[in-house]
Amino acid sequence: MKAAIFYGNRNLKVEEIDLPQIKENEILVKVEACGICGTDVHIFNGEEGSAKVTPPIVLGHEFCGTVVETKSKLFNVGDKVSIDPNIYCGVCKFCRTGRPQLCENLTALGVNINGGFAQYAAVPEKQAIKFDNIDFAEAALAEPLACCLHGLDRIKIFPTDKVLIIGFGPIGLIMLELVKMYGADNIFGYEVDDFRKNIAKEYGVKDIVDEDCREESFDVVIECAGTKESIEMAFKKIGKGGRILVFSVPSPLVATEICPFEMFRKEAQIFWSFVNPFTQKLAIDLLQQGKINLKHIITHKISIDKLPEALSKKFENQLKVIVQP
Repeated sequence: MKAAIFYGNRNLKVEEIDLPQIKENEILVKVEACGICGTDVHIFNGEEGSAKVTPPIVLGHEFCGTVVETKSKLFNVGDKVSIDPNIYCGVCKFCRTGRPQLCENLTALGVNINGGFAQYAAVPEKQAIKFDNIDFAEAALAEPLACCLHGLDRIKIFPTDKVLIIGFGPIGLIMLELVKMYGADNIFGYEVDDFRKNIAKEYGVKDIVDEDCREESFDVVIECAGTKESIEMAFKKIGKGGRILVFSVPSPLVATEICPFEMFRKEAQIFWSFVNPFTQKLAIDLLQQGKINLKHIITHKISIDKLPEALSKKFENQLKVIVQP
């Protein structure tokens, strides 16, 4: 089969390798679509703080496909499945206290185990979720959607909230759709890229603010850009009693400056969010029921041979790229 093998810093080669051999309670999935995540880009570039991988490995953790072989009683050949890549040990203190996202032995398909940038992938049955009435490209977005659901579950969104979303890459645009789904319509945004600004405006942002605007009374600020400036802006723009979600994955080299007194005076609540505990099934259900639409986030569909170009962000107006092996 064809697979994109990551050998180390910016060294990725598309090669022919053997078909994976599945074990008991596993399924062999023909990968139909695999999204490119910011984590894949960080790993590809060898950036400090990116997920720990041991090359050679097949990256790609946002994927779905069709079951072509099964050693599971839960799945049949022909089933369409979305893959939750994050595998928890179930026995550490975090797993036992309902916080598996902090699992001390966390591993993930496409990060520590061969993933979806290949024509086929071996998947533990517990990581697969059946679906039927959405296309594969959209189903590949279930994993980032699930991560966003976990983040918003931490801060809660109410219809009366005045919301600021900072950064309209794929994650910021998913957040926009979810905030609307939860009933809020007083939504503002901050973005420097004109292409992304226009998409945000088209899909429900009331206005795009500039960095120096005097508006500092948002009930909720969702930070999705990961820069020193964007994180500091989140703290600056929050209002009294507000909630800040720092959802981005900033470099460990990024150091920010905030005024603790201002956070004290406002009694602001600050949250971070990590992966997708218990939310992948909900993400698939929302997509299947048509309660959220993410098709406009997909800007490119490519073959696996063009993956290195996409990881290098060489495509014009690139948001979510879907690899179809």
